[in-house]
Amino acid sequence: MKADVKHVFIAAAVAALCAASCVSAAADERPAEPVHVCVHDPSIFVDADGMNYVFGSHTAVASSEDLIGWKQLNFDYGNGKNVPFYGNLEETFAEPFKWAGFDDGDVSGNGYAVWAPDIIWNPYYVWDDGSTGAYMLYACTSSTWRRSCICFLVSKEISGPYTYVDTIVYSGFTKNGETDGKSSRDTTWDNDYLNLSELVGLGAEGGGIDEISDNWFNADGSWNHTYAPNAIDPNLLFDADGEKLYMSYGSWSGGMYLLELDRETGKPIYPGTDSVDEVSGNYVDRYFGVHLIGGDHQSGEGPYISYDPETKYYYFYCTYGGLASNGGYNMRLFRSENITGPYLDAAGNNAADNKVNGDKYGIKLIGNYAFYDQIGKKAAGHNSQLTTEDGKRYLVYHQRFDMKPQLEAHEVRVHQQFLNEDLWPVTAVYEYIGEAPENYEDGDVTGSYEFVNHGNKTDGDMIETQMVTLEEGGAVSGALTGTWTKADSGRGYDYLTIEADGVTYKGYFYRQHKENTEPDAVMTFSALGDDNTCIWGSMTDGEGGEMAAEMAAESLKKVILETVKSFGTLPAEYMGCTIEWVSSDEAVITNDGQIISPAEKTKVELTAKITSGEFTMERTYNVTVKPEN
Repeated sequence: MKADVKHVFIAAAVAALCAASCVSAAADERPAEPVHVCVHDPSIFVDADGMNYVFGSHTAVASSEDLIGWKQLNFDYGNGKNVPFYGNLEETFAEPFKWAGFDDGDVSGNGYAVWAPDIIWNPYYVWDDGSTGAYMLYACTSSTWRRSCICFLVSKEISGPYTYVDTIVYSGFTKNGETDGKSSRDTTWDNDYLNLSELVGLGAEGGGIDEISDNWFNADGSWNHTYAPNAIDPNLLFDADGEKLYMSYGSWSGGMYLLELDRETGKPIYPGTDSVDEVSGNYVDRYFGVHLIGGDHQSGEGPYISYDPETKYYYFYCTYGGLASNGGYNMRLFRSENITGPYLDAAGNNAADNKVNGDKYGIKLIGNYAFYDQIGKKAAGHNSQLTTEDGKRYLVYHQRFDMKPQLEAHEVRVHQQFLNEDLWPVTAVYEYIGEAPENYEDGDVTGSYEFVNHGNKTDGDMIETQMVTLEEGGAVSGALTGTWTKADSGRGYDYLTIEADGVTYKGYFYRQHKENTEPDAVMTFSALGDDNTCIWGSMTDGEGGEMAAEMAAESLKKVILETVKSFGTLPAEYMGCTIEWVSSDEAVITNDGQIISPAEKTKVELTAKITSGEFTMERTYNVTVKPEN
């Protein structure tokens, strides 16, 4: 959750989007019908009775019995009164609102800014009456991209009411008291809005901190956002032994941090003094905790750490980029054998080093993409992750869409994950609607696939969909050139390994249903590379056929335009198809595809004969060629 506090959500647009993207085939033709909801920054929680909940920003909440059909329990703030789970927001968040989040700064005149909650059941929490066990809901309130705080609430019932307990981490304070955003708020570190004076008074030995840190401030006394985090996006988890409770948090600014909490009170165990973590080698701030990733205002937010008891790894997710549809929002993945790190990606990069050239750090899970005859997906991010008691894995995130006119509508998406040979959780191509993988014959998986390489970039561009063929005998052709192998994973599905163009990709095959109205499932593959990229394939009919040719024909529009501008040569092979060109004016564009500078602007009718397997089609383009400067 980036502090985009002016974001306005249009309910009617979302309703239209849901209607367009939901499956409409008969129930007996597909395992289930997805019912989508709108919860930004969804944090998944499974209650003892098996009900699944997602808690998100703007106090939105939804529930589902099966992770497929969702019910919206609370959409947004409304008037801020009698809000499900939260009650009256002004009363519930009265203390954190003194510092940030209510009619102040970037939300002046707009009411509230309550973001990115996370909820956990803590059996060790001790109530005033001595009873134990509580649902603990941690949330952040924010007035600007740097002035924020994290508080927590407790309840004995999942549905509430939740009672405020304490505000535990603040950001955006200064020595000079300067205002920020549209605010007149005094930001001096020792004012009554904050807990820092109290902590300094206690000292490290008394559970506080040893003085304020010079690292928190610039030379002029202003907030040093390149070192210190923005106190938002909390995520709670117990360690592998189930004994120690931790909170990861942070956004952009100085990066993301990890802070141990007292499991009986929910309050932080502040380090007290600056140090270096003995296990990870990461630096430890006396107030903010163990530094995990980022700094120097490097892109990144929404940390989520999930421990997997089967692999014995802590998997650390976060999201890069800006949250808007064109902001390049994308999820990244690291892992560690220790909760404090070091967290490494598939290429061996340490997350803690990610302060420059951020795109090379972390496995990029999902980019902006569109399969044939399906709505384009954009800005997938701010995820949580679920590993069930029976070992099933799910990635839960919010998804925006490539729609025109451009809307910032979003929906919760749930995709299954399966471990690859190297014990990385690899995300399935299509959303979960109840399918299960199995072992397949070679003949089931050979053929042509629509292919997406999600790459490493953080940008708002749509990724070009290409074609890849897994040939009998183990060759890979098309957008990738190399070899492929299939092996029984022993987990109820088949591993896939592709060696292509100097990269090793490891994943699996999985027959799934497309996210459109087609009733039949198709073979897919998903794999991640040792270069931190993820690749997806969705099988076409036969050897590619009509779909591949149509995809190539549409994509050639852009290729022709770029080739004409550069006076290059048009391709004879493209997206797994062969192309034959016929030009109405060979003096300007030859039948071999060469572009020649004309004496004056010339219009050419250019026809492409596109062949994919046994299917052939023609597409004519009207091309204008201008003289070379």
